[in-house]
Amino acid sequence: MKRNPRQLKEEHSISELARRAQAGQQEAFGALVRYYGPRLYHFIRLKVRGEADAEDLVQETMLKAYANLARYDNRFAFSTWLFTIGRREVVNYYRGRKREEGKRAGREAGVSPDPVMLLTEQEEREQLWRLARHLPERQYDALWLRYVERQSVAEVAEVLGLTRIHVKVLLYRGRTGLAQLHKRASVRERGRREAVLEKVLT
Repeated sequence: MKRNPRQLKEEHSISELARRAQAGQQEAFGALVRYYGPRLYHFIRLKVRGEADAEDLVQETMLKAYANLARYDNRFAFSTWLFTIGRREVVNYYRGRKREEGKRAGREAGVSPDPVMLLTEQEEREQLWRLARHLPERQYDALWLRYVERQSVAEVAEVLGLTRIHVKVLLYRGRTGLAQLHKRASVRERGRREAVLEKVLT
């Protein structure tokens, strides 16, 4: 299908905004959010139950797009890249709902929590915060204020002297970095246990 001059001009403008956003211009990314936000909302709203859930997923999609702008290949349409992230967020949304429904079913069935499991979870939390100290300082501070002090994103932004979107990016990068640190630590610990076991058995 042949595109008219207006469509070509629009695509050029979007490409230019994406290029500027990759260069660190927040106002360019803000323009992309305003342009694609309603379209993305309509796309996601058809796939989830509530308006609030759709709005949250749009926000999360935009946040991840902002945090991963360096990965965007400008040889391809920005909309394709953005809507792919949105679709993945919808998939994660339903995976999360299934896990939550399973936990709720267990609670409703009167299943008592295993004390050993609770202790293990506490130890894992402590280990996670030890690992988190290896993150950049701002990421650590944002995670601590949000998940330990239970402050809202707005409150964290005020404490750190940053914008809300900057705080959300810090939280996203902090969670991602912490997950990678935890994975590497788990691999090292498994290797250590296997080495000890091999030493005992030989």
